[in-house]
Amino acid sequence: MRLPRFEYYQPGSLAEAVTMLSEVPGARPVAGGTDLLVNMKHRVEQPAALVSLSRVPELAGVRSEDGATVIGGSVTLTKVQHDEGLRARFPALTQAASVVGSYRHQTMGTLAGNLLQNTRCRFFNQSVEWRSVRALCYKAGGDYCHVMKKEGVCFCTYHGDTAAALLVLDAEVRVEGPDGVRQFPLAQLYSGEGKVPLTLGAAEVMSAVVIPNASATNGAATDAAPATDAAGGGSPAGGSAYLKHALRGAIDFPIVGAAVWRNGDATRVAFTGVDRMPMRAAALEEALAGRALTPAVIEEVASLAPKGATITRTTVQSGSFKRELMSALFTRAAGSLL
Repeated sequence: MRLPRFEYYQPGSLAEAVTMLSEVPGARPVAGGTDLLVNMKHRVEQPAALVSLSRVPELAGVRSEDGATVIGGSVTLTKVQHDEGLRARFPALTQAASVVGSYRHQTMGTLAGNLLQNTRCRFFNQSVEWRSVRALCYKAGGDYCHVMKKEGVCFCTYHGDTAAALLVLDAEVRVEGPDGVRQFPLAQLYSGEGKVPLTLGAAEVMSAVVIPNASATNGAATDAAPATDAAGGGSPAGGSAYLKHALRGAIDFPIVGAAVWRNGDATRVAFTGVDRMPMRAAALEEALAGRALTPAVIEEVASLAPKGATITRTTVQSGSFKRELMSALFTRAAGSLL
């Protein structure tokens, strides 16, 4: 497949990139391009111009800042997974980065790009020839959603790996646009609407991901010896973990991905691949609040994992299969922290 024609710009600073995005009609930012360029080849996205962020120095590097760890938006997934500080402090994030696509996806793809990827559906992510044999779906410009058979709505599903991990780490995103810099919780980046899944303005660039140091593991990495509390189970040290299930383990998006964070008697759980946006599992978190994390407790609450998710058949897998996967992956991820 060939790319459509487009103009290409390569700014040398973040301010220059924002100016180009503001002034060039139809311009879109691009970093690794592992999601956008594929969609352009399929003609499901056809921006008139691309503004490369690959040479913007402000988007690079990992640093400490005011009680938080700041990861530049253009840091590649390979660098994320191999950064020793991130691996020790935020294992869920590095585990998620290590299972994104293939080695080439990880080498080219960036952390911001993984978070900002488009939602997916078996009726949308197809070649133009495939889509031409039926009426276009709502996301592609038609009138109704082929999945739900409803007009004016899109149930495309979000499938990014790192978003679930960063949700349980209480991460925030920093963006820069024509109106300056703003920072907000990661959950607010997602609209919950499949057709327009992101809340960023057209000329805004995600410059960094900010993780509070309070979310860092304090020594209980998932491959460490298990610790037990006085009641005979659970890890008081805490930690975090991410697991996914994919059709092909080497290159595919997660059918379901699950992240768990634990510190003392506080637990956070998040999923990806199950709704129009990555989601925190409120029912699970409420059931686990104030309780020691033990095998018996995990088994007791695991059935709550699918609660709150709007699972539709945007992939070849059934909704019931995804619900079972949510419970199973939560059980495994939580169990790895014991």
